Amino acid sequence: MMTMTTNREATPIIKAMVSRLTSLASVLRGILAPLPWGGAGGGLALLCGLLCSCGEYFEFGANDPVGAGQMQLARKVIPLVVGDHYAIPVLFTPDSLSNNAVYWSTEDTTIAGFENDTLVAYAEGQTLAYAYSAIDLLRDTAVVVVLPEMYVAPDSYPYDMVIYASVAIDGEPLTLDNHDPYIIGAYVGNELRGVGQMRRLEGTDYMVLRVWSPFSYGDEVRLRCYFRGQARALLFPDVFIFDGERHGTLSSLYPLRLDTATAEEYLPAVGGGIIDVPEPIIVENGEE
Repeated sequence: MMTMTTNREATPIIKAMVSRLTSLASVLRGILAPLPWGGAGGGLALLCGLLCSCGEYFEFGANDPVGAGQMQLARKVIPLVVGDHYAIPVLFTPDSLSNNAVYWSTEDTTIAGFENDTLVAYAEGQTLAYAYSAIDLLRDTAVVVVLPEMYVAPDSYPYDMVIYASVAIDGEPLTLDNHDPYIIGAYVGNELRGVGQMRRLEGTDYMVLRVWSPFSYGDEVRLRCYFRGQARALLFPDVFIFDGERHGTLSSLYPLRLDTATAEEYLPAVGGGIIDVPEPIIVENGEE
């Protein structure tokens, strides 16, 4: 597991400990002051001795939990598009620890940060996300890969091919009304070459995916579906060889099907990019 020790990691835990001990000391001062063992000062000295004798030291930078409890982030690698967000699930063992308050931070807050306990991607790059359990002093980390919002500049490529497709994810057809959570991109290796756009013609919803290439033939094209708010990208099983032709027509759409339970998960490389989908276009007459 990747770990990096910084002063920022310790800050949430130290604040929580200081706040808790300050509150406890304030309460006990009122209780101990009347007792005949040196007043409040003596009572607080006794309190400090008790705290030191029953506690354990916590070493920041170590992933081993203190005590019997354990905490683990459900995702260790988190891909996000700039502007997207994700609430990282936290798993506690035993379940009775699930009410623990969790403090969050990131190594580089210019790349990603937390807003109301939700991870938000700000800029392209890679950083670490830290989670701390205030009660049991547990800790875990995850790698955050932030991808840029991009588009493919057609002027950069002399050749193109077009896919006219009907798309279904887990058996549910993608339409002009429900496609917002998904971005479907065409890739050659890690290079984005096209993006799907949902359209509607005479009551039929379909996707147009124009794929660009510097070569007239031969590139292997794979399609990936990025799930907004879920921090994951899955591969369609289909493989296309770039040929400059049309695949599917409005009268015979190419069937693209994705089963999220069996699909291969893909982690886009930093700089690979997932593009932002333009507004849907409603075509009035014929094919593009």
